[in-house]
Amino acid sequence: MPLLALIALLSAADVERPRLVATVRVSTFTGWPDLLGASATVHLIPWVDLEAGGSALFVTRSWYARGGLRWLFEDWRDEHDKGLTLRLSALAGFKRVELPDAAFQGFHVAGALEFTWWLARHFGLSLQLSGGGTVRAWPNFFPELRLAFGTSF
Repeated sequence: MPLLALIALLSAADVERPRLVATVRVSTFTGWPDLLGASATVHLIPWVDLEAGGSALFVTRSWYARGGLRWLFEDWRDEHDKGLTLRLSALAGFKRVELPDAAFQGFHVAGALEFTWWLARHFGLSLQLSGGGTVRAWPNFFPELRLAFGTSF
């Protein structure tokens, strides 16, 4: 039954116009626990994202790869495709964290809320708030929260 509900939700969702291709983001002093970060998301087909990124906090660094579902929640663009959109996403994947004296990796989950102001048909400025974390060995959970700025194509 959950699969049928998911299929119904996806089939009722609007497909973005024009089709979203990729988003590149940077976060500087707007994340916890990481101070610097960069990520790139490829929007393969409607409703599916693949994302990879890395971040750093002084002598600690991490990288991740994750994928999941994206929903176009609101679309306030005009007939020239200029205006604001709001997308929600739920992603899961792998993250590795390297500390000065140790390293760990684990299952990584994140949710995101992203606003994009489209200035042209295939160019927009994005603001993304994401949160989630990495499960090392249950119940050890390494949380994260980030506000990132970027461009969408």
